[in-house]
Amino acid sequence: MDTQPSRHAGSAHVVALDTAGNEFSMRRATTPWARLVSPLGLAAYATWLAIALTVVDAGALAEGDAREWGGAVALLAMIVLFGLRALRDGDVDCVGSAWITLLQGVLVVGADLLLREGQVVILLIIVAAQLVLVMPVRRALAWLALFNLAVAAIWLDRAGSLLEVASWMVPVLGFQVFAGLTGYYAGMSERSREHLAQVNAELLATRHLLEESARGGERLKISRELHDVAGHKLTALKLTLARLQRDPALAAAAPASAGAVATCRQLADELLDDIRTVVSELRAHDGLDLRAALEALARPVAGTRIVVDVEPGLRVDDLAQAQALLRCAQEAITNALRHGRAAQIRIHCLRRDGAIELEVHDDGSATVDPVPGNGLRGMRERVEAVGGALSVQALPGHGVRVRAHLPDAPA
Repeated sequence: MDTQPSRHAGSAHVVALDTAGNEFSMRRATTPWARLVSPLGLAAYATWLAIALTVVDAGALAEGDAREWGGAVALLAMIVLFGLRALRDGDVDCVGSAWITLLQGVLVVGADLLLREGQVVILLIIVAAQLVLVMPVRRALAWLALFNLAVAAIWLDRAGSLLEVASWMVPVLGFQVFAGLTGYYAGMSERSREHLAQVNAELLATRHLLEESARGGERLKISRELHDVAGHKLTALKLTLARLQRDPALAAAAPASAGAVATCRQLADELLDDIRTVVSELRAHDGLDLRAALEALARPVAGTRIVVDVEPGLRVDDLAQAQALLRCAQEAITNALRHGRAAQIRIHCLRRDGAIELEVHDDGSATVDPVPGNGLRGMRERVEAVGGALSVQALPGHGVRVRAHLPDAPA
């Protein structure tokens, strides 16, 4: 179990969760080495090696041929960039990964120009499989078309016949389309899986809140019944026994009964005290336990460290406030993963000065305050609807910090 000391007073509950909801020592779920040697990566390396051994002339390299060396360096740089993009593990619209992939395409075209070996263009298949993952499909197709036009121009200079160049390009284009479609549908499948995991997390978190609300309602009902019904009747019984105990006629007629009445009065006093203790314990658990819902929300996030730190005994009195805090944490986690590429997210929740504070802090790459979109606006509206305030601040070099401040709901 990975526990860390809280920044708050007391020993706050800190827990890190893996995708199954188990507590574990925090590590990246997908290591850089695992991404480098994935099955698709190994296939790309094997393809590159076969092409490089075919097109690079070792004798020309030994003689110091500038074109041969230039082509070899371009091929080497291309596969290095492929590995770098695998380490970044970029998603759709990831600008850095997109430029790295485009540069691979430029290097393939450059290597073909320098080495004058048509087999080099086969490496554009690897580029095509990546482009559909790091940018929208239309943009990816436009770049692929540009690369292939450049290759066609190079080949036309060699062949001199447009028809011959077209016959060479058709199979290459077919393989590129196949690789692109494969990558596109693989990306769609992965995004669908992530979306389903997120929806499932939302449902689990909401279920926890509803279950906690139902339990709280039952506890409140039982405590009221014990206090109002049993407590009232026991008090009446105590008063009746006290009156009997003071009755001189009863003491004179039946001395033994007077002792029994005293015993009954003592038992009634003890029973009333026990009921008051039970009612106090039941009322001590009034409100909603937000920790379980936050942990459920963090469970399906793979590859990112999420630490949930909730002040011990913290309970939210109002269901609407609990839902607002939960949705705020959910949106902050989503933004940190989607836009900030965070490797670690910390969720802190505590009560301070008659208010509940929720802070979500990630270590993403944001350098300026996020531009308010539908997610941030919805988050702010939820918090303000229950009388709270929200602040979102970028900390250059330290990610983004989201804070929600909600005053305690009136009893």
